[in-house]
Amino acid sequence: MADVSIGPPDGKRLREADRGQLLVVAGLVMAVSLVALVVLLNATIYSENVATRGVEATDGEAIEVRATAVEGVGELVDATNHGGPDSFGAANDTVTDGIADFDDRMARRYAKRGGVVHLSIGDPPPTEGRYLATTGNDTSLANATNATAYTFAGGVDRTRGFALELDPDALAETTAENAPAESFHVVLNGSDLPESREVYVYRNATADEVTVATGTNGSDPTVQCSVDAGTGGAVTLDLTGDRLGGGPCFGVWPSALNTPSDAYTMEFEHANAADGEATATVRPGSGGGFVADHGDDRPAVYAVTVDLRYRTADLLFETTVRVAPGEPRA
Repeated sequence: MADVSIGPPDGKRLREADRGQLLVVAGLVMAVSLVALVVLLNATIYSENVATRGVEATDGEAIEVRATAVEGVGELVDATNHGGPDSFGAANDTVTDGIADFDDRMARRYAKRGGVVHLSIGDPPPTEGRYLATTGNDTSLANATNATAYTFAGGVDRTRGFALELDPDALAETTAENAPAESFHVVLNGSDLPESREVYVYRNATADEVTVATGTNGSDPTVQCSVDAGTGGAVTLDLTGDRLGGGPCFGVWPSALNTPSDAYTMEFEHANAADGEATATVRPGSGGGFVADHGDDRPAVYAVTVDLRYRTADLLFETTVRVAPGEPRA
């Protein structure tokens, strides 16, 4: 009998073995590729994280140095103005010398961290201004001649740090509707304002609160904010900062007066309906005509520009900053 084969021919067995080997090799290649891809992806993510952390660290360091310089120069400018210099020249010299001293102190501070700092007066030179303050006549915010309606400052084109520190117990007790006739208020007038702006401060007749309301051209006031009248402590209304008692009070200072194109006037009405102190630093308009109808009007530095340079092994930061503490944001 002839031999009978019941399995596949040798060629067919060989082809099936080849296909199996190819599948095994292909699977191995895919596995290795996936492992390599995962390793590369992890390395990329790690590198990106490290790079990002480095950028954030240097950015934060530069921001810190800038903030330190701005805060220190701002405090120096205000301290100089509050000291009552005899002239703008004297105030300018004090600020210039103070910045040189502050530069030395900053240099020593950051040298301990491996940084080199240089701070100097920039261009333009310090801007001349006037520092205004009124302590009233012991019973109200009336001026030295006991006028209850007068010009706090006129002919100015910039104002910063305009604040009222008021005794809640001395404020007129009234309502928003009656505030124009009964409460102390600030009136702002200028060509950049389509209508006059009134800022009323009073003690709410229905709640034990100090309330601030605003109106235009004598219209019915709109309440903007209120704070607890407390137990006799002074309450501060920061007009240029839109704050009352340390909290936000939006809409007090008109945005048109942030960077106005012309001079404007700040007046007090019903000054006998409040007691405390009003302070501000102003820049007289270029056309002259500045007026302040009260006793405390001193030469001052309104703003100063400084050049700041900070260098470390990993960072070079240079900037020019205009410092005008308490100026409303444009």
